[in-house]
Amino acid sequence: MTSPRHFLAVARTTLSLFGFAAIAFGMAAPAAAAQTRKPNIIVIVADDLGYNDVSLNGNPLVRTPNIDSIAKDGARFTDPYTGDAVCAPSRAALLTGRYPQRYGFEYLPHLPGFINAMNGKYVKPEYDATIFPPQDPPVAPEKNGLPESEITIAQMLKGEGYTTAIFGKWHMGLAPNQAPGKRGFDEHVYYPGGAMFHAQPDDPNVVSYKLPWDGIDHWLWDALKPQIIRGDVKGPVKGWLGDELAASAGDFMTRNKDKPFFIYLAFSEAHTPLMAPKDIYDRNSYIKDEKTRIYYSMIEAMDRNVGRVLEKVKSLGLDENTIVIFASDNGGAAYTRIPMENLPYRGWKVTFFRGGVTVPYFMRWKGHIAPDQTVPGIASTLDIFPTAAAASGATLAADRKYDGRNLLPVLTGTTPNDLADRTLYWRNQDYYLLREGHYTLQVSKYPDKVWLFDLDTDPAERINLAPFMPAKVKEMKAALGAIDKEMVPPAWSPAQRNRIDVDGYSAPTKGDQEWVSWAN
Repeated sequence: MTSPRHFLAVARTTLSLFGFAAIAFGMAAPAAAAQTRKPNIIVIVADDLGYNDVSLNGNPLVRTPNIDSIAKDGARFTDPYTGDAVCAPSRAALLTGRYPQRYGFEYLPHLPGFINAMNGKYVKPEYDATIFPPQDPPVAPEKNGLPESEITIAQMLKGEGYTTAIFGKWHMGLAPNQAPGKRGFDEHVYYPGGAMFHAQPDDPNVVSYKLPWDGIDHWLWDALKPQIIRGDVKGPVKGWLGDELAASAGDFMTRNKDKPFFIYLAFSEAHTPLMAPKDIYDRNSYIKDEKTRIYYSMIEAMDRNVGRVLEKVKSLGLDENTIVIFASDNGGAAYTRIPMENLPYRGWKVTFFRGGVTVPYFMRWKGHIAPDQTVPGIASTLDIFPTAAAASGATLAADRKYDGRNLLPVLTGTTPNDLADRTLYWRNQDYYLLREGHYTLQVSKYPDKVWLFDLDTDPAERINLAPFMPAKVKEMKAALGAIDKEMVPPAWSPAQRNRIDVDGYSAPTKGDQEWVSWAN
C-alpha cells in the first residue's frame, strides 16, 4: 500500500495558520501562543439521522441539547450535504475527502451469498425490487470495500503525529486488509458491517420495535449477531452500545490528553433495529405513537452520549484545542415511516432529493470559530478531510484530486465566504445529482426523468423546472457529464435495485407517486 508519508509533508512554522486565525479574532497573544500543539479532532457521525431529527432544526418531538450545542458553540451551514445518500459510500467520502466514485466505491460492500439470502424471504416483488444475479466471477472480498490505494483521514493524521481511534460503525469492507487497524487507526472498538443491535435483544432495560414492512429489518432481527470487535477480539454487545462507545472515547482522550489525537466516533443510532433505553423511553410518554417514541428515544440516547464526550473534552481542559464535528451519513430513511424526519425537504435516504443528502452538520473549535454562526453556502462532509489536513498541518497528496475543501478560512473569517458558488456531484448507477450554485439537477434512467430545481425560490424541491428551462438543463447536463468522465466504473455489482417513493414509504408503493430507483 502506498505510504501516506510519501505524500504527506509536515508543515511546521512558528506562527501557524491557526495562530493567525486566532489573531484575526482578536485573541490575546498568550492564547495564540498556546496553540503550538496541533488541535485534537473529533468527528461524530450519526447513522440515518434526518435533517429534522435534531431539536435545533425545529422538531418538537426530540430533545438533542448536546448535539445542538456543537452548532451553538460553533457553526452550522445553510446547505449542509453529505457525500452520498447511503451509508458506506458516504462514509468513504468522509474518510477520503474524495467522491467514492473515483475509486469504485459506488454500492454497499456485501458478501457473496447475501443476494440469495435476501431474495424471496426478505425482498418481495410487491416492493418493486429487482434482484441482480451474483457477480460472475465474484469480486474478491479484499476488493469489495475501500481500496488500499486510498489514504484515509486516520492515515493522514498519523503521518502528522496523531494517535487515532475509531469507536463504532466501520462499513468499509469485511476483508482483513480492510479492518480499521490496517487503515490508520491505532485503537478500535467497532462493528464491521452496516448495522448493529444497540443492546442485546433481550435486555430488560431496553424497548424495541420491529418493522413488519421492512425486509432489511426482518433480516437484522433474524440473522444479525449482537457482537462488536474490541481491538482484535470479537465479543458481545454489553449494555447500551452507545454508552460503551462514548466511554471508550473518553478513556482514549484521558490517556492521550497530552498529545494530538483523532477520534472517529460513529454511533449506531438511528439505524434499525429500532431500540431505546427504557429510562429515556419512559420519560417520552408524550409521544403517543410507539414506533416514533422509540425512534426519538434512541436519538436522545445518542445525544446523551455526545454530551458525555463533550464533557470529557471540557474536564480535560481541551475545549480550545479540540475541533468537534457532528454530521449524519445520509438523510433519514423511509423504512421508519416517520414523515417528519427530513422536513422541510422531500425524499429519503437512497434518493438524491435534499431529504437524502441534506443532513445535520455542525462544527466547533472554541476560540477559533465564532459561536452561533449560521454560515451561508454549500458545505459537504467531503470537506472534513481537507479541513482536518489544514488543522494538522498536513499537505494533501499531489497524486490525486480531492473533492472537499478546507472550511477553516471561511469559518474563522480569514477569507470571504465563497461557498455559495460550489459544484457537487453524486452518482448511483444510472441516477445522478449535480448541485451547481443554487440549482440542482437530477438525471435518472429508471424512471427516465430529469428534475431541475432552483433552491433560491424552491428550497424544498417541489417545482420541477426542467420542462420550462431546457437551456439550463442542457448546460448542467454538460457539466455533469464532464465530472462523470473523471470517475471509474463500480468495483463490484449491486445486490438489488429498489423503487423509492419520494414522498411516500415504498413498501409497497402507492399509486402514482413520484419515485426514483436506487441500486445497492
